[in-house]
Amino acid sequence: MPPSNPTRVVFFQVQKNSQKIARLTTAAYSHFEKKEHLLILTEDLKSASFVDELLWKSPPSSFLPHVLSDSDTSEWIAISCVKKNINQAKIAFNLCPTPLLIEGPFRTIYEFEDLTTPSKKNFSALRFDAYKSAGYLIESRI
Repeated sequence: MPPSNPTRVVFFQVQKNSQKIARLTTAAYSHFEKKEHLLILTEDLKSASFVDELLWKSPPSSFLPHVLSDSDTSEWIAISCVKKNINQAKIAFNLCPTPLLIEGPFRTIYEFEDLTTPSKKNFSALRFDAYKSAGYLIESRI
């Protein structure tokens, strides 16, 4: 039986790395402007550091205040390698190859339907199936 108020998972279809960067920075900026906590989860420290640098440079005329942390924080935007809701976010951007099926409670989870390589496409399909099995609402955007 699906949850009474299911999490919505938004898959952004991307074919180039530049599209990933644009989607990530646009989402981060949008939620920061609305004063909504956003949790960005990465697979490893190298990826987390890349996102950290990216947000210090975006938007080009400014930057997005954020923190790179694996422990609890009150920052609006948190980047972490630990699958734990460290900033009590209702919105998460999952950059990991595995689905984000942790206690949130997340209202929205952003994912990439990554078509840049066959293996990334396969990981995207596995995440899609996991969310579908968990009863999450799934949406696709180009």
